[in-house]
Amino acid sequence: MTPPADAATWWLRTALGDLGAARALAGSNGVPPRTAVHLAHQAAEKALKAIIASRGDRPDRTHDLVFLRDRCPRAVQLAMAHIDVAALSEALLPARYPAFDEPPIGSTEVQRRLGEASEIIEISTIHLRGLGLLGSELSLA
Repeated sequence: MTPPADAATWWLRTALGDLGAARALAGSNGVPPRTAVHLAHQAAEKALKAIIASRGDRPDRTHDLVFLRDRCPRAVQLAMAHIDVAALSEALLPARYPAFDEPPIGSTEVQRRLGEASEIIEISTIHLRGLGLLGSELSLA
């Protein structure tokens, strides 16, 4: 079994990589904005799984951010109270499978979802550092 510190670090590094990719793609020509929203969701999901893994638990195989947030310690849930985790979770489906008759995701929504994912990663990083599980540098996975 992977030690909790190693698992948590791996999940967070992977989240940071997804967030970096989402930011890079958000303004790219020829890439649909929904791709950035999909990666922002993935980044938030992996950051929440880092917190769950830090306790020695195996993160559930789900994309439901509300479910994952609710498995985190109460202090983390409170720190995320101002973030619309449900909206970010619900943004995954139209980002992955856009409906034929729906307008494309716009830049305002992309920036909102990137901001939410960024905040979730920041809170996760602070939590994991507080537990002494992270060094000062995190490389991307």
